[in-house]
Amino acid sequence: MTKAKPPQNPLKKVGLGSQQLVILLSLVGLTALFSMLNPTFLSERSLDNIFRVSSIYGIAALGMTMVIITGGIDLSVSSLFALGGALGAGLLGIAYSAANPVKLPFFMAILIALGVTGFMGLINGLVITRLNLAPFVATLGMMTIARGITYVYTDFTVRGVPGSPITFMHPWFEWLGGGYIAGIPTQGVIFIVLAVLASLFLRYTAMGRNIYAVGGNIEIARLAGINTGLVIMLTYVISGILAGLSGIILTGRLLSASPLAANGYEMDVIAAVVIGGTSLSGGRGSIFGTVLGALIMSVLNNGLDMLNVPSFYQYLLKGIILVMAVISDQMYRQRTQQTSPV
Repeated sequence: MTKAKPPQNPLKKVGLGSQQLVILLSLVGLTALFSMLNPTFLSERSLDNIFRVSSIYGIAALGMTMVIITGGIDLSVSSLFALGGALGAGLLGIAYSAANPVKLPFFMAILIALGVTGFMGLINGLVITRLNLAPFVATLGMMTIARGITYVYTDFTVRGVPGSPITFMHPWFEWLGGGYIAGIPTQGVIFIVLAVLASLFLRYTAMGRNIYAVGGNIEIARLAGINTGLVIMLTYVISGILAGLSGIILTGRLLSASPLAANGYEMDVIAAVVIGGTSLSGGRGSIFGTVLGALIMSVLNNGLDMLNVPSFYQYLLKGIILVMAVISDQMYRQRTQQTSPV
């Protein structure tokens, strides 16, 4: 007589396990706290800003989630933000005081910008897999290289004071950064669509399952016949493309592409992923958790700004939250190992 299988928790089907449920409750509690401290926190303008900022962080965080699930890290995302935005804006050839002779249609400029940031991600993956460099070291180097290329390119495009931003006007960029689709911010719709696609990719494709396998134990994955190098390279390419897309959307919101854009954003992106329950040790994580993590980071930033909290206190608080998320992950892993059968 076969033993009946215990009923599956329906919440897990949408990626809402116990850890994600805690994150969701934390988001609700944080929103309630800020709304009590400042009644305008739940105003339409405030909520619109929260959704737009969380989408910009979140799109890049989707790629970062895949990288971290493999056990890696990508510190170059903030520089790829800046590079993607600068290339997308500069290749239009319409910037004020522009000396760039290149003038391309919008969609071609965007595709080239995403291709370049994806290629930078590919270099990250190649250096890590072929030269056996630690992801922290490889992507730290790429962070500096990409930022340097951004400075060179913006200077080539504007040819004014070194470090000057590319300032421009373009309807498609304005729509990306400040427009709406059926009453929902454009970047929010893009974020939701990409999050759904990323979740389906990780859950229901062979490559998605391989990403989890590599993060769980790379040697066992290799012995099982998985091309671990290809898997790792793919995650860094995806991370590069999505970071570039986030940078393009950020540029559309500001209508300016500065070589200093998104400086320090890598910590917010990583924090969103880790707060969302993705383990820095690899092998575990969910897209739904990352979406919640991005919302928490945006709510936190917006709430603290509305309360006029100085930036250095904000850095301190976000650092504490990140450390607490890492400690929580370690405790969760230890508890899982103790309760799992030998």
